[in-house]
Amino acid sequence: MRARPATDDETRSWDNLLLETGRPHLLQSTGWASLKSATGWQAERYVLEDDRGPRGLAQVLRKRVGPSLSITYAPRGPLCDDGALPDAIEALRRSLGRGLVISLLCDPEATASDDLAAELARRGVKRSSVYVQPRRTLLIDLSQDQETMLSAMRKKTRQYIRKAEREGVATEETTDLARFHRLLRGVAERDAFGIHDLAYFAALVEAFGERLHILMARIDGEDVGALLVIRMGERAWELFGGWSGTHTEQRPFYLLKWRSLMRMQQLGVRRYDMWGLAEGDELAGVENFKLGFGGEVATWIGALETPVTAPLFPLWRFGARRRLAAAGV
Repeated sequence: MRARPATDDETRSWDNLLLETGRPHLLQSTGWASLKSATGWQAERYVLEDDRGPRGLAQVLRKRVGPSLSITYAPRGPLCDDGALPDAIEALRRSLGRGLVISLLCDPEATASDDLAAELARRGVKRSSVYVQPRRTLLIDLSQDQETMLSAMRKKTRQYIRKAEREGVATEETTDLARFHRLLRGVAERDAFGIHDLAYFAALVEAFGERLHILMARIDGEDVGALLVIRMGERAWELFGGWSGTHTEQRPFYLLKWRSLMRMQQLGVRRYDMWGLAEGDELAGVENFKLGFGGEVATWIGALETPVTAPLFPLWRFGARRRLAAAGV
């Protein structure tokens, strides 16, 4: 397999090419590359092919970490069949090897498999001790009718959705970023976690335009819940969200999540990604809430690291990979 740089025409139509793979991902899109360029990441795009023709695509982000040195990361890439993954990563490594690249990190949506992991290891590709993107997530099938989806939920989740409707919880879509950020900031202060500043979300809107949706829940004029969802083709990703912690009895966040699913279904989405399940006990409550909506738990192979310039690889293992994970690219 070869990884050749995308032509100018392919670069201009990159997002359409992603859709044609049948497995497009938000993090492989031009919008995501535009967003990450503000923090020093530059996108390189590759077409994976062999004598039979195209086999996949990969958008690789490159960042300088020292004089003439860089690291590379293919978030949720490469996009190819699981069986072709070892060849694809090896091909990318050869193409990237023309410069002083320390390493390549990939975290494709490939199903975890001992056989696949063994073949990757044979090619010098190993699972990383750190990860940037979630290894587990919950996928909701929106090709079903509403009653089927409701029947697949836990009983309490259905009850809370209906209770919120009876209690008059209102939901709406908005373009008011300040309003969204104000609620998210309150959630972050309450639960002691960091969030991006308002400028980051403005850049996100600039990158994705009408494919980005902000949904809010309100009770008596008070904002009590928020979700930010981005869609691409027949898939949507729920990237940010939070509940104010008020009006517990009305269960507003259950209805907001349900209305988000219905809005994406209306727009032609067939696969809704709730963006990650817990990796530790501290988020077990969030995971339990998500699982109440039914769906399929997907477990991916995780982050895969491989040296590009072998003598430099200890620099990556010494600390660069942990800085990358902390950056949350």
